[in-house]
Amino acid sequence: MAKVIQAVIAVLVLYIGWCVAQPFILKYKVTKAVENIAQYATIHSEEESIREFDNRVKQDLGGKVDTTKTMKDGTRGGLHLDKDEDTKQVKATFVYFDEMKIFGQKVKDFEFKIFKEAAQVDKMF
Repeated sequence: MAKVIQAVIAVLVLYIGWCVAQPFILKYKVTKAVENIAQYATIHSEEESIREFDNRVKQDLGGKVDTTKTMKDGTRGGLHLDKDEDTKQVKATFVYFDEMKIFGQKVKDFEFKIFKEAAQVDKMF
């Protein structure tokens, strides 16, 4: 009987650990997507880059991230690109929201803000 209780406790600990880690795993994936789209935006237009980002989020992340939701203070969230045409540098800022749920109950809300910069790179060799 003690082994069954230990097994149940171990499974619960693993489940809770997974629930706690999920928002941060998603943040890592979104950070990589923002980094890639900042590099993409050095060559393409802002509108084209935002459309490409939306498509990548839908494909790669399965639509887990809402790319257009507004922030708590009422300003628009989502992807903002600031492109300097002279230096071909892009500053990408993406704001999104996530929540931690354990057993279907919301435990904590998160507001993540990701900031990445990229510059157009010519061939290195």
